[in-house]
Amino acid sequence: MRRSVSTPQRNPAPDQQSAAGRLEVVRLFQNLSDEALDVIVSTGQFCDVGKGEFLFFAGDPAVDAHFLISGQVKIVQETDDGQEVILRLIQAGEIFGGSGGWGAPTHPATAVALEDATVFRLPSSALATLIEQVPSFAKTVIQELSGRLREAEARIRELQVERVERRIARTLLRLASKMGRKTTDGIQIDLPQSRQHLAELSGATLSTVSRVLSEWDRQGLIVAGRERVTIVRPHELVMIADDARPA
Repeated sequence: MRRSVSTPQRNPAPDQQSAAGRLEVVRLFQNLSDEALDVIVSTGQFCDVGKGEFLFFAGDPAVDAHFLISGQVKIVQETDDGQEVILRLIQAGEIFGGSGGWGAPTHPATAVALEDATVFRLPSSALATLIEQVPSFAKTVIQELSGRLREAEARIRELQVERVERRIARTLLRLASKMGRKTTDGIQIDLPQSRQHLAELSGATLSTVSRVLSEWDRQGLIVAGRERVTIVRPHELVMIADDARPA
C-alpha cells in the first residue's frame, strides 16, 4: 500500500546571511561565490522533516533537488515481492533526489528520513541553470556523480561474485568511512535498525547478518549493538573484506 509523503514543515525565513551560512555544510556549494549563494537561498527553501517521513516516492515528478543539512536519509527501492532495498544512505552535506537537474522527469527511488532532519530544497530548474552557467559547480557535480557511480559499480560486483562475509565487511567499512566516529572503544557507526539496514545494503538476509555480526562480536572484531556497530579491530575487518583472512 502506497504511503503518503508527509508535508515538511518549512522553517521561518532566516535572514539571507545566516541562511547562506547554513548551506556551507553542502559540499557542492562550498566553492560558490557569495552572490551565487544568495541566489540559491532566495530560490530554495529549508524544510524540517521528522523521523520516518517520506520526502518523495519513486515515480514522483523530480521538481526539486534536495540537499541534506542535518540528520540522515535513506534512498530505497521496493523489489517485486515488496522487499525494501537500501540503495544509499545520505549524510549531512550531500545531494539527493537531484535527477530532475540533469533531465530525468521523475525520481527513480524513494527517500525516507532515518531521523529528524533538515533539508534544503532547490527547484530542479535552478540546479540545471547552475550546472549550465557555473563551470566550477558543474565540475563538482560531475565529481560527485562519478564517485557515486564507482560506489554503485563496486556494490554490483560484490553482489554478483563475493561471499556474504566479504560483502558485510565491505559495507561496514564503507559506513565507517562515511559516517563512523572514533571512540575509546573503536569506530562507532550509529544506524537505526543497524542489522536490517546492513542486510539491505549488503544484499544479505537479516538472519545471515545477525549470525555474522554475532560471530564477529564473539571474536572481538566488533561490538554489535541494537542501534550501532563499533568496529574494534578494523584491520582484521579489512582482511576479511579483501579475502585475506578466513571468515
